[in-house]
Amino acid sequence: MTVTDTASHQVSSWNRQTYQRLKLALCLGLRRQLFVAVCDDLSLRNRLAGKLQAELDRTSVQQTSQYQGDPKLVSLNLNLSNPNPLAEIAQWLVQHRQSGGNYSTPGFQILGVEGLTRQSPRLQRLFLRHLQATPRYLPRLESALLLWLPRPWFHTIVQSVPEFWQWHTGMFEFEGEPTPLPPVGAYKPETSLNSTTSEQATPSFKEDLRQLLVNDLAQEQEQLPLREIIWEKPGESENGDQYVPELETNRVSSENDAIVEEELKGQGKKETQDDNDSIQTPLTQAGVIPSPLNTETEEEESSLSFTEAAEDKLEASELDGAEASDVKLAKEQEAQSEEFAEPAEAFLALGNYYRHLIEHGDASEENLETALRAYEQALQWLEESSPQVSEILNDIGNFYWMLSRYQTTAAEIVSYLQQAIQAYQLALTKLSVEEAPHTYAMIENNLGAAYGDLAQHQDQLENLEFSIRAYEEALRYRLPESDPIKYASTQNNLGTAYWNLAQHHDPIQNLRAATAAYNEALSHYDPEAEPLNWAMIQNNLGTAYWNLAQYERPEAWLKLALFAYQDALKYRTLEAAPAAHAATQNNLGTAYWHLADRCQENPGPRAEYLQKCIEAYEKALEAAGCQPFAHQQQPTQRNSIAVNFDVFATHNNLGLAHYQLATESQSLLEGKSKPIHLEAALHQHVQVCEGTSAQSDSYQIALNYIIKTIRALYSESGISGQNLALSKIPGHLLPEILPRL
Repeated sequence: MTVTDTASHQVSSWNRQTYQRLKLALCLGLRRQLFVAVCDDLSLRNRLAGKLQAELDRTSVQQTSQYQGDPKLVSLNLNLSNPNPLAEIAQWLVQHRQSGGNYSTPGFQILGVEGLTRQSPRLQRLFLRHLQATPRYLPRLESALLLWLPRPWFHTIVQSVPEFWQWHTGMFEFEGEPTPLPPVGAYKPETSLNSTTSEQATPSFKEDLRQLLVNDLAQEQEQLPLREIIWEKPGESENGDQYVPELETNRVSSENDAIVEEELKGQGKKETQDDNDSIQTPLTQAGVIPSPLNTETEEEESSLSFTEAAEDKLEASELDGAEASDVKLAKEQEAQSEEFAEPAEAFLALGNYYRHLIEHGDASEENLETALRAYEQALQWLEESSPQVSEILNDIGNFYWMLSRYQTTAAEIVSYLQQAIQAYQLALTKLSVEEAPHTYAMIENNLGAAYGDLAQHQDQLENLEFSIRAYEEALRYRLPESDPIKYASTQNNLGTAYWNLAQHHDPIQNLRAATAAYNEALSHYDPEAEPLNWAMIQNNLGTAYWNLAQYERPEAWLKLALFAYQDALKYRTLEAAPAAHAATQNNLGTAYWHLADRCQENPGPRAEYLQKCIEAYEKALEAAGCQPFAHQQQPTQRNSIAVNFDVFATHNNLGLAHYQLATESQSLLEGKSKPIHLEAALHQHVQVCEGTSAQSDSYQIALNYIIKTIRALYSESGISGQNLALSKIPGHLLPEILPRL
């Protein structure tokens, strides 16, 4: 994609210096310049490239020449089907010459070379041949060319295309930076009263959270009354329970039936499989509510055959390990079904039975399909004015949403989510907000969650704005006085939606809105009564503060992020929630690292922050069951646990902190302490090389750090230090390392 993120993110001191050198080189406007920028961190690369383009364009606006306003730097994406950078430039020049007018030839930066890693060897060789031919055309280039490369491609080009490398004018190397995990959204699958109970009597139930973002941790079911679900890019791993939308309770039971108040258990998302069975699609694709059936014999037989088949399935099914109440409910419904005078009641009883199974954790795809079909059939027999219609539509939306979690392609996921949204929207038209404000708020909350999921697959800005609008509408009728827990949960949802929007548009304003929503949510949670939920929102708040620090007042916002993470850790303990504890410790280490980076002129505070960064990263890795200590073969008896952050990235970050603490000229460490930190840094990077493939970015980053660390040990302790370092390197890595020393 063409870089459009033009915000002035703060980067590390080394990167800032490198960036200024690169910017100055491009500002000179010299022709026939070939610059190479090396950066493995794609997020950092995009920020730097966007900042370059924005700042050079501002320089262009300030010009007084006839070319005022012309672009100074143009970002072009490499065409992976024909990876020829000079052809991309030529095509751009032809298009703009055809538009007419005078303009100065801008500089060009080429992005997207990393995409070649996933292309065929033929296309990779074609790219290298195009680079090999560059010297023939460079003398005719009337501007500068900046080529962004990840390190593996950089080393390949240096070794394989010396003709290209000999012509390069300058090389600018950027280091990756630690980043915290994104916040977690909280969505509550509520249980509301049956249709015979007044709206005002709606009780408060514990919130059930789903993870919304890349990266905070969901906890095991038995540990969390609120379950967090990660918001991740498609393809990222998920560790935790999934969000279950808000459900209505049994609507046809007698007035003496108890309302099911047990917390709804989320069903984990199916792992994508290559050899997947054929996927069932919703039975009603044309719309959420089919047109009412005529009472013709053929249609009646179709409905009755579905009822009979489903009832046979009910009789044949066994509820292994079900509680007595579950068995009793099934028997009661079986007895009631014989007495139903209306088909609507029979379909509702059938749907309610499967809905009860889903509420109690058996949210299989088959059960969801059966419940969905039963409710859709029930709608055909109900009067549109029935008060049950909006509740049934809400549940239909929930089942479509839950079924979207079973789909394996983006098109299928989008289709199910769109049908869920249609059901929620139609449900809102079937009730009066004055008569049922709690139900209205519940459906709006579900609608916000569905839009948030849809934003991960298409129209991010538009769908995130719809999500925010739905949450804000829910909060108009979900008041803290009547139900503070639900109110706080929706505020957390709103904060996370604003956080997501800030990643794409108007970051400062949206991040401030996110922090306001998180703080409002915290004010209505009692940490003693809801410790893990309160801690989760504190963690979200810390991440929002960290993001704000990338745009303005870095020291102030980073310190607030530290306070928020530290408050979260008071309740996210290793014993209570080990995965969440590890995630927040990882975030805390990242915040300390960035705060240390702001103290370049104050070696005392910088060393202190780096030391605290090291401690936090070590606790995160230890909690995850990894080995953060160089001198202990068995540093922890803990088993490895599933976490949602990249432990190898944390190993690299920890090694970087050790390296910086030992090698900086203003370091206050005693001489004997420096080799200890360098040895610790070496250990972290070796762990990465041992645990990742040689083609991964983490491996290449770690390998570069290993070489730097060996050189630092040589500078500190001479040949004995170098030999000590080499003795700790696994033998299979030495052929890659020794030639580069």
